[in-house]
Amino acid sequence: MKVFDLHCDTLSEMRRAEQAGRPLSFARSGLHIDLEKLEAGDYMLQCFAAFVDLGSGEDPLVTALEEIDLFKRLMAASPDRIAPVYAAGDIARNAAAGRISAMLTVEEGGCCKGSLGVLRRLYELGVRMMTLTWNYDNELAASNVKEKAPFVWPCPPDADHGLTETGLAFLAEMERLHMIVDVSHLSDRGFWDVAEHSTRPFAASHSNCRALAPHCRNLTDEMIRAMAERGCIAGLNYCTAFLDDQPDPAACRSTAALIARHAAHFKQVGGAGMIALGSDFDGISGPLELDSCARVPLLADALRKAGFTEDELEGVFWRNARRFFEENL
Repeated sequence: MKVFDLHCDTLSEMRRAEQAGRPLSFARSGLHIDLEKLEAGDYMLQCFAAFVDLGSGEDPLVTALEEIDLFKRLMAASPDRIAPVYAAGDIARNAAAGRISAMLTVEEGGCCKGSLGVLRRLYELGVRMMTLTWNYDNELAASNVKEKAPFVWPCPPDADHGLTETGLAFLAEMERLHMIVDVSHLSDRGFWDVAEHSTRPFAASHSNCRALAPHCRNLTDEMIRAMAERGCIAGLNYCTAFLDDQPDPAACRSTAALIARHAAHFKQVGGAGMIALGSDFDGISGPLELDSCARVPLLADALRKAGFTEDELEGVFWRNARRFFEENL
């Protein structure tokens, strides 16, 4: 079955390897995602995030640009096997040519340093979706991690701080450009600011259900219903901490059955048509039953056991996301 995945951090891992003097081959890298594994998993499209950690001490714009440069080099190296998506029609064209599609995204709007000019240049470089935050507050909004220290489990959400005036301007400009606004990592108040002020559907590229795993990274039922009403989409995250509800985070698990349980909750609250995949591959660690993109077919069996029909299963794996991007890019 075809696969459409809304989020991975593979570019960041490959950039880190390059900086360490041990560059990886995208053809067969040993990461969760490489070209050989994408083909083995029958992928239709993979979103590749230029991930920025504002706490690293690096210039966030340089980091984003270097990962975008890496994305461009990966695409140029295997044009007969994988090709970028810049417009809605590119997905169908790549599929007809037997190529996997790759969409460039950004995880951390702080890389723009509050500049709409930088945002527009990122769009010109091919970025088609961006989270407003990662785990730090920035010029645009507050992140969903309320307390940076000491560590608290499960992480409490920030319900008090949302989008700034600059963030609202970014929201409007992203909608004008048809760059998808991604609310994963955004504070609870920020989510509702986007819901209130947006005029187009938005995405939570890699977030699960807070009712099942009480982590601030996950969506409440009220959020899920609001997204469903607006034609939005949410990608199932395979991270242990966002799937399980163990009292000790070290005991949390990531299994196909747990992912399917979150999918079933999304279906019950918001309907099957809003569900997609958002693995967070190469950005997550720990014991993962789906430990590479080649093993994603295991999830199909778990979804069937959770009561998903074959039509709903295809929707979750690729059709919902393809429709969303074809309608909103």
